[in-house]
Amino acid sequence: MKRTLLTAEELSKIVYGFVTNKSYLIDLRRMRESFYNAKPEGGVQKSLCDCGVFLNLVMDGKLSEAEEVFRSIEDPIARMGCELVWPAITWKRFINIIDYMKKNKIDLSDSVVLTAGRPSVLNGVNDFTRIGPLLESYRELFIEDLCVLYNKGLGPFIYNMCLAEWYYQQNRLIDAETLVSRTIKEFDRDTERRLLFSALFLQTRIIHANGRNVDSRSFVKNIRELCRREGELEFSFNIDAADTLMAFYDGDTDAAVRWLDESAPDEFSDFNMLDLYRYMVKIRCYIVSGKYTAVVALAEKLRPLLHEGKRHMDLCELDLLLSVSFWRSGERTLAFEALERSLKLARRRKYYRLVADEGTAIFPVLIEYIKTCGETPFLMKLVEITRSMAVRYPLYMRECVGKNENFSQMEINVLKLLEQGKTKEEIGEYFFISANTVKYHLKNIYSKLGASSATQAVWEARVRGLI
Repeated sequence: MKRTLLTAEELSKIVYGFVTNKSYLIDLRRMRESFYNAKPEGGVQKSLCDCGVFLNLVMDGKLSEAEEVFRSIEDPIARMGCELVWPAITWKRFINIIDYMKKNKIDLSDSVVLTAGRPSVLNGVNDFTRIGPLLESYRELFIEDLCVLYNKGLGPFIYNMCLAEWYYQQNRLIDAETLVSRTIKEFDRDTERRLLFSALFLQTRIIHANGRNVDSRSFVKNIRELCRREGELEFSFNIDAADTLMAFYDGDTDAAVRWLDESAPDEFSDFNMLDLYRYMVKIRCYIVSGKYTAVVALAEKLRPLLHEGKRHMDLCELDLLLSVSFWRSGERTLAFEALERSLKLARRRKYYRLVADEGTAIFPVLIEYIKTCGETPFLMKLVEITRSMAVRYPLYMRECVGKNENFSQMEINVLKLLEQGKTKEEIGEYFFISANTVKYHLKNIYSKLGASSATQAVWEARVRGLI
């Protein structure tokens, strides 16, 4: 049945609610067909409808068309609200708008959604990671500007959150954890669920980086519970993606495959730049599933949009994941080329943790790259941090392999007992077979796994999900 299109008057009321209250971008997205077909007569109604068209074009990734529509928005308040979430806005222009709002006492707090449900403040709708080095030097100025965009009392805490994200990228984990812990209580209020999601997610990443023995999935459950009362629709999709990402650290590739099949965004039927975080998680799912062609297709669909939107951090992450994909598909040269692009951005902008958090997935590529191209202080620091994640989470992004593929049930059973440290004689006693027969099974197991010892065989079996 064909959906009923809303009138220009109805649409203008919806956008007015977005500008003055807290209707979320995802609601506007659902009504995009109505916005694209609206024919307002003029005045404020036309400006508000144009805002809806502009925001939907941005979500479509049609930034050039969005810029043309933006020029037609006449209402100055609506125009400023849109420009603040314009992906290609320069930092200088962003500051100029904030200064204008301060001088003219224009209040857009609770209306400009800079995170859009993503688990980052600095790298939300816009990529503001480039201001990281300035955060410490201009504390009061940043707090003052944040008070224009958010609840005035929360300005210092949002600043702390931004600084914590920047400290995390530099691997200053203690500093980051101290700051993010202070913000969580302040964000735990009905009006700031969007920021609470970011704070809780960062806290989870810090706990991972510190190597604490925790169930990462339980932290995602807490995030879901704390964010459910307001803006649930805005957060639910990204929380599901965060849950999938955390599953990788636990070696749970089944969860990744399930998310890929059931609720991952479809970049071909309804591409949406609001789903950028989810697309990055989806690329990881493609990698562990061995769908390397799909990785390249999605990466090259995103790349021009990330360039146009000046999303440096996302470009760095994209090439990092491409490097892993090429490496696993045996394309060593392409893997090094993608890694070089990623490292260039990581070195310039100090994205240490962005690289290191890929742990065991990127570590072998990094080591071979250094053997080929030589050591530098930056690379050796990166190796040190990445190694710690690889050691702590050896099953991160392991490849999906059929659990019983090419292995008999007896071989699986032998592997399980071998994992427990049983000797050949002890394994033989379990099945009433001789030690020589066990040795025969072990020889077949080693051959299939490409192992030369019991320790290596157990390790390979764990990585493949056999035991």
